[in-house]
Amino acid sequence: MLIKVGRVILIPLIFMLSPVNAFATVWVDSLLHLDKLKSSDFNSFSIKLDELIAEENKLSDFEQDYLTLMKAYREAYRGNTQSTLSILTPLIENSDLVISFRAKALAINSLVVARRYLDAFVYLEQLITQLNKVSQPEAREQGLRVIALMYNLIGKYDFSLSFIEQLIDESPSSNAVCAAHQLRAEALYLSGRTDDFKLKSVEGLGYCTQHNEPLWANIIVSLIAQNMMDEKDYQGAVSLLQSHNNQVESTRYNSLILKFNSILAQSYYGLGDFSLAKENALKVIGAAKQDRVSLVAVETFAVLHQIAKTEKNYQQALEYHEHYMAAFTAYMDDKSAQQMAYHTAHSEILAQNQKISLLDKDNRLLQLEQEALKHQAAFNKLMIAALVALVLGLAFLAYRSFIARQRFKALAEYDDLTAISNRYHFSASAKEALTLCEKGQLPAALIVFDLDHFKQINDQYGHAAGDWALRQTVDTCRNFMRNNDVFGRIGGEEFSILLPGCQSDKAHLLADICRDAIYSIDTAASGYEFKLSASFGVTSAEISGYHLTKLIEDADTAMYQAKQLGRNRVHFFQG
Repeated sequence: MLIKVGRVILIPLIFMLSPVNAFATVWVDSLLHLDKLKSSDFNSFSIKLDELIAEENKLSDFEQDYLTLMKAYREAYRGNTQSTLSILTPLIENSDLVISFRAKALAINSLVVARRYLDAFVYLEQLITQLNKVSQPEAREQGLRVIALMYNLIGKYDFSLSFIEQLIDESPSSNAVCAAHQLRAEALYLSGRTDDFKLKSVEGLGYCTQHNEPLWANIIVSLIAQNMMDEKDYQGAVSLLQSHNNQVESTRYNSLILKFNSILAQSYYGLGDFSLAKENALKVIGAAKQDRVSLVAVETFAVLHQIAKTEKNYQQALEYHEHYMAAFTAYMDDKSAQQMAYHTAHSEILAQNQKISLLDKDNRLLQLEQEALKHQAAFNKLMIAALVALVLGLAFLAYRSFIARQRFKALAEYDDLTAISNRYHFSASAKEALTLCEKGQLPAALIVFDLDHFKQINDQYGHAAGDWALRQTVDTCRNFMRNNDVFGRIGGEEFSILLPGCQSDKAHLLADICRDAIYSIDTAASGYEFKLSASFGVTSAEISGYHLTKLIEDADTAMYQAKQLGRNRVHFFQG
């Protein structure tokens, strides 16, 4: 998503950098007017920009940089990602803090579109570091919006909400406040804070409607409809979306249009109107052929798969399931890439800060040493040597203690063969997650599965082959899990997965996906060829309650029923 920013008032800063005269004021006024036009009237903005480019040789160095930033905005609005980044690269290294800050904020949008996440998060860390140094209101507005958007992208909603509240408190333009309402509604919805979401989304929708901001208003509408669908109010979701559909079409914002159609497809499916569900789903798939790395594509293929199964068109159902799996895998890979890029960038910034801190300390020690040499050189050298030895000794002891704690923690909490939670750690983590779900009245589901005929594998091919099979099973299933799912080994060849916030039908689908993936494992790499399969039992808090012992007991019962029915299958506990 391209973040639109409001006008930027740069007159005082420009006057500090260039002589104040009538000629300069003309260009300053023109640039400020151009900056204001870019988010309100793009066609006029583009025409005025070309007029200024024709006079570019008359501008001062700073004014040329400002004009170059406007060129980058035009390329970004046109969707020319690579061209935008090429223009912004020299501006990011600009000596003027405001120009550099705004260039980084704009570059982050284009880098996310290009899926160059590491570069985007490196710039994000720099924006956060520089934010307190930037006092210009419009530049701060742009920075705060980008920071909140990026934290929403990687699921750090508490961080996002703190920057959103800061943005609203600073009272920027109505466009920025409306964008902040949309980002806040998104953060509250995705973090599962349903009551807060319902309250704040209505507040945000009213504000955006009042200030004639249809794009942000209708993104909030899509979130409200999504929440209605989650609560199985399918008719309410359909009515809400239909009442805003013409307005959304007029925005020509493709991502939002696709999201509306996707929610309509899911809602019509919930109502049993498969014809309209399929019609809206095919609109999404047809319009998103080039972008299958999105949650919209995943949800839409899932609907088409279910419709085809209901219509007993099994060939088409299989094709849609293959598309669903490809989209799901691509989406999860993309989310993993975002998380990895964020942690890598964050670690690099911390390392740089530590280096700077160490250099500062070294400089201070050198100054102290020079002062001490004037009085008692020999004595102070000895004291410095002793201090260094003490610091190194304490650091070494602290390091050894840290390594030991980490080793003991890993031994106590994780299974040494599969590297997932052992039974003790699984129980503790699962109980904590279930407590949160129960307090928030969120759904939860539990899967228990057991490898079929595992003893025969150990007896016939040896324990090394059995260990290989267990590791491959874990690695295969983990590919389909979310970050907040709790996965543990609770017995020799028995595993359990707690799915917080997951409805029973989606848990059943995940279990079936894992079962199929285990059955597809090529065992030749173990040195032997044998067939792996597993039997799955599934239950939900709706049936079994929020107590882990009862959930495991019921899921275990369902798993043994699956084995009795022939193994290599998923059985849902019926109560």
